[in-house]
Amino acid sequence: MDKDEIAGRDGSKFENNSERSISSLHPIEKKLLTALRLVEADWITESDLVKRSELTVDQLRRGVEWLRYKDLIQVREGIEFKVYLHQDMSDKEYLALPERKLVNIVSKGVNKLSEIIKSKEFKGNEKEVFGAIRFCKKNNWISIIDDKVTTLSDSHNSSSEENFIAKLDKTKSMLESLFDKEDEKAYESLKKRHNILVTEKLVDKKYRIAQTSVPLVDSLLLIGDKLVRKMTQDVLVSGKWRDLIFEQIDVEAPLPLLNFGKKNPLVDFIDEVKEILVGMGFSEIEGNLTQSCFWNFDALFIPQDHPAREMQDTFYLKSQTELHSPLPQNNSLLQHVSKIHRESWHYDWNIEDSKPYVLRTHTTPVTLQYLSEGKPEKDKVFLIGRVFRNEKVTFKHLVEFHQVEGIYVNEDANLRQLIGIQTEFYSKLGIKKIKFWPTFFPYTEPSLQSMVYNEKFDKWIELFGMGIFRPEVTKPLGIKNPVLAWGGGFERLAMLRFNLNDIRELYSNNLTWLKSVPKCLS
Repeated sequence: MDKDEIAGRDGSKFENNSERSISSLHPIEKKLLTALRLVEADWITESDLVKRSELTVDQLRRGVEWLRYKDLIQVREGIEFKVYLHQDMSDKEYLALPERKLVNIVSKGVNKLSEIIKSKEFKGNEKEVFGAIRFCKKNNWISIIDDKVTTLSDSHNSSSEENFIAKLDKTKSMLESLFDKEDEKAYESLKKRHNILVTEKLVDKKYRIAQTSVPLVDSLLLIGDKLVRKMTQDVLVSGKWRDLIFEQIDVEAPLPLLNFGKKNPLVDFIDEVKEILVGMGFSEIEGNLTQSCFWNFDALFIPQDHPAREMQDTFYLKSQTELHSPLPQNNSLLQHVSKIHRESWHYDWNIEDSKPYVLRTHTTPVTLQYLSEGKPEKDKVFLIGRVFRNEKVTFKHLVEFHQVEGIYVNEDANLRQLIGIQTEFYSKLGIKKIKFWPTFFPYTEPSLQSMVYNEKFDKWIELFGMGIFRPEVTKPLGIKNPVLAWGGGFERLAMLRFNLNDIRELYSNNLTWLKSVPKCLS
């Protein structure tokens, strides 16, 4: 690396230009450099640097990594060992080693090995007794003749191990680097024995400014006194900002995680789609969740014996009193629908089968009522609302879900325009790979199915249905111009947006996922 260049915290070149360099230093970095520059000693420990810089340990370590990457500071790591008494040893009343217990027992007149082993001090532990004998002989504390133990004059002297334990009991812990020769000898002996000592490894870090970077750091800190962090009205109006140096702001720096209330991601996505459609020139309409069978089925040219009208597919309401969206008061509309069903489907249309109320199985009956009331010659409207299907809940099906649909009415409306509308809509959602497939719907002709490519599953998936409303649908409503219509399940679109495998996750109580979804997705 060139001496006049230092890598910036964002990975870019950090040129040796004081005015530019200091502005890219984070406040944490400047605090660390200031504290290090005022240190008289060559190196400073981590604990001392925390006190001098008034930073937390986490802030210090983060800033150190940034400055190390820029070669502005050096870090030296040393290994230290701290020694203290094992809990089993420190809990004992007299901190007596086995060899001292043996001497004490013999001094009381118990000198036969069999009696020593059975004593309350050793409780029949032969292994501990013979270990004590070995260390007593090493210290020249006892002699054994014909199974009889006798203490010697040196037994009154403390061993180096006992002196070491007494030190630890007083100081609670000792650093290995501070041991004298006697301590080292005792430590080497005791660390091999069970439940006497505990040794803890410590990593000791020390810091200093890189010697080759001292002049650069001095210039940075000197310029730093002239830095400005905020733009005030006075500075802006007077033009003083031209002569000031402003700190750089890292707009990609992570923010703290705050547990505040917010909208469900699905609701946010619905709002986003609404904005897209409004931006494309569509107006939003609304309608009732309950619909008569006439508007939900008959007006859409769905025969009265169609399987979709069975109870296993549709939720019928117990109450048959007139709610919202009753049968039309216009008898000519009923007659037109009745005639079209008889002539096209070849059965006797029954008005009684049109009266029951259902939870709407799609949003299209709302669109039909809008067309019937306004009879527009030109219009662009959309609707996003809940619909209900009596289906088994699976990873891609729900009983209650949202549907989005829209219509475009114009005298020259055609299928090419419908494909263009859909392509633009998907494009604004970031979906680029789209294709259209011929299909069949009872109320549109011709009909298409839009398919989009899912990168995650590496396959094409069906999304929205679309087509041109059949004359059998529009003529009874008094609509003369072609009506382009499209729509489909909104949750399936949301699965693509949130990269989900299971549609049920959108309605789960998984707070971790709900809080992790950002307000704006790229």
